[in-house]
Amino acid sequence: MEKYPKLFVKVSIFYLLFGIVFGLLIATNVVSGLNYTFVHVHFNLIGFMSMMLFGVAYHILPRFNAQPLKWPKLVPIHFYGVNIGLIGMLFAYLIGGFWSSDWKTILFHIFSTVTAVSIMLFIVNIYTVLTPPAPVPQPKTEEKAKEPVKETPAPVTAQKEVITAEMKVSDVLEKWPHLLAVFVESGFAALANPTARATFARMITIKQACKVHNLGLDNFIQKINDSLNGKGGRTAPLPKATPTPPAKPMQKGPVIKRGDKCSKEIMIGDLIGVYPETKKIFEKHYGAGCFSCPGQATETVAQTAMMHNISADSIVKEINDEIEKALAGTKT
Repeated sequence: MEKYPKLFVKVSIFYLLFGIVFGLLIATNVVSGLNYTFVHVHFNLIGFMSMMLFGVAYHILPRFNAQPLKWPKLVPIHFYGVNIGLIGMLFAYLIGGFWSSDWKTILFHIFSTVTAVSIMLFIVNIYTVLTPPAPVPQPKTEEKAKEPVKETPAPVTAQKEVITAEMKVSDVLEKWPHLLAVFVESGFAALANPTARATFARMITIKQACKVHNLGLDNFIQKINDSLNGKGGRTAPLPKATPTPPAKPMQKGPVIKRGDKCSKEIMIGDLIGVYPETKKIFEKHYGAGCFSCPGQATETVAQTAMMHNISADSIVKEINDEIEKALAGTKT
């Protein structure tokens, strides 16, 4: 879990504790008055519930939508702003900022505004993750499809089916299972695993998948449509495109062996198998739970870095530094 989503979750637990304490004080009549009720409610509403929601949303939504935050640098501003604003607002309220008309009121309004603006940063940032990509302009072939109605009286042969960038990967594979071979040989090696087809493929469109794998969208759409309609010479299912994957996946990316350096295209499972010393790098950034995930066998270093909003280059550098240490130790 990344730094700031984890911080949001941590502080939410402390705010829950403060909310409970104030609630007990009010319930036992140790303190009374609207001032304390206001603090109790806001510790629970903004402090606990909202902070927990912020942390979980920042961690989960970019992964489920396969679309990173557009402005990740706003996250720390949001974190510090909403915490400073909340504490300042509650302090100003307790000393009478809401009821008086002096500097206390000004202080209350300033911190309230900081809190509100910080939450707006979250709304804007997370909305970009939830907003679907802009629709792809329709190809010119569709314009011609409308014209034959008046100019071509001759009977039309079977209409060609078209795969678009906005279609879910799972929908394409369920309708045309023989196209699995095209996906796998184009770089989507993870789809050879039925688990990936049942999970990842159901949540991501072809456009999003191409972005994750750094694959040219237009070229891939053209290639898969040619294969679908018989232009690419791939009209019948191939052995490696059958629903049951082969015992040894045909394409798992670059092979790494002892003495080699790591690249962003290396599968995590292969890397750890050759260099078990690098396991601590992934534990440091992703947590120990990463190694109970079946994705490590089918995901590259770059893919996992993207899913955790971490720079792939920085991860690769740390891995190669650890590899150098391991190789130097075996020589001595």
